[in-house]
Amino acid sequence: MYDTRSFQLTLMTWGYLAEKGPKRLREFETSYDYLRNIWKEEIHAKVGKAKSFEDFWEDALQEGVVGSHASGGGSRSFKSESLAKIKAVKSEGFELVLYPTVALGDGRLANVAWLQELPDPVTKICWDNCVSISMATAEKLKAIEGHLLELSIDGKKYELPAHIQPGLHDDVLAIPIGYGRTAAGKVANGVGFNAYQLVNFNQGTPIYSGAKVEVKNTGVKYLLANPQGHHSMEGRQIVVEATLKQYLKDPGAGKTTPHIFSIWSGHAYNGHKWGMAIDLNTCTGCSACMVACQSENNVSVVGKKYVIQGREMAWIRIDRYYVGDPKDAQVVFQPLTCQHCDNAPCESVCPVAATVHNSEGLNDMIYNRCVGTRYCSNNCPYKVRRFNWFNYAKLIEKPTHLALNPDVTVRPRGVMEKCTFCVHRIKEGKNNAKLEKRELKDGEIKTACEQACPADAIVFGDINDPSTRVSKLFQDQRGYGLLEELNTVPNVRYMSKIRNNDQETRPNHGGQESKGGHS
Repeated sequence: MYDTRSFQLTLMTWGYLAEKGPKRLREFETSYDYLRNIWKEEIHAKVGKAKSFEDFWEDALQEGVVGSHASGGGSRSFKSESLAKIKAVKSEGFELVLYPTVALGDGRLANVAWLQELPDPVTKICWDNCVSISMATAEKLKAIEGHLLELSIDGKKYELPAHIQPGLHDDVLAIPIGYGRTAAGKVANGVGFNAYQLVNFNQGTPIYSGAKVEVKNTGVKYLLANPQGHHSMEGRQIVVEATLKQYLKDPGAGKTTPHIFSIWSGHAYNGHKWGMAIDLNTCTGCSACMVACQSENNVSVVGKKYVIQGREMAWIRIDRYYVGDPKDAQVVFQPLTCQHCDNAPCESVCPVAATVHNSEGLNDMIYNRCVGTRYCSNNCPYKVRRFNWFNYAKLIEKPTHLALNPDVTVRPRGVMEKCTFCVHRIKEGKNNAKLEKRELKDGEIKTACEQACPADAIVFGDINDPSTRVSKLFQDQRGYGLLEELNTVPNVRYMSKIRNNDQETRPNHGGQESKGGHS
């Protein structure tokens, strides 16, 4: 930004100029080229001559290490027999575990508002850290969600809000690090509790687990921002699950096909019709799609106060559900965005036709028509529409306004917004194909969430073209539509979750609070 030199290029200039001189440095256009050259000259030449550099480089990237773990040089080899000899020791009281979060890491990213507002994949808490306790421990302490717990460690006392975590060991207290900073910036300062105060040191080495803790419930209630409970599906079928054994017997295991009748004849799309398939089997809940969507579509951050009030603005969210015995819970993640329904309930209640269907199956928003009645949000069974209570864009300070995507409208106060299937990317792809006088290629248009997904769980494309990947997934027997019994005819299709075990599971569990199914 502002025509400055990148961090990597600066290091290259300082380091390589001193060793090789400016003429040698000019051979490399990017820091990536420079890195590859170092590996080629200094590592491949010594240990990788048996194969070409490209094969050596690919293997190094895949394995993450070069050479043998167990060969010479004082390296250590951990064998399963050695691990088998280790026996668990029952200790009295609670043990503390400090861990980095998916969003903030060890705290170095704490001043990024997008990441502060990104709910943790499992706890779903944002803008705070807390102490996670098991359900049995909560019952023992007579604690509920958000109760401040007093932790006593080596005579020192600290207070943190409690989060009740299914599946956690009864003797473990888990606290995220990276919060409670005081000189990190406007966003990070004062957010959460500084868990680094609880780190033990052994001869200068930090120890992040194992400290003995005494716990007392103060009974004082503290509000945690947790959007997981904001969007109830009223106990309907949400996640379809089956075991591998059930799936091999019946690829459609776990699904029910609702009986649907309608007075409407349906819609005909003669050209493109855009759709999305989401594989629950590969989604890890990492939430990369949420940050990618926020960046791509100029989605605003609202802060802890308004998240608590249910005013978060994320266009795609990751719902987390627990399955089975709460004491030994398993987890499943479900990305949820606008379903771009053929029979969209939002469209029929808008008094000014601000949300309408286009000729390619997209549920569009026309912002300058919207008068903010919010009828569409009330009528959406998926609860994926967002209302601008304030003019968030005016609060963006320079130079961060330069991070806004110029291809996407910045929404003003008083209008609804939601996922558009990255319509600007669709238009760009179609225009490029038109200029080159050719047909669109499958996979040429990628939504931001699809592009960012590291597990390839999201597939977008033209479902009217039977040769596309998404069209084939729509025909897969694992596929189902969310709340399709409402006859919304969603253009997002989910692939059922297949668990790699032989335990029989109850099909069609659903809801926010069910003890035996998803909760």
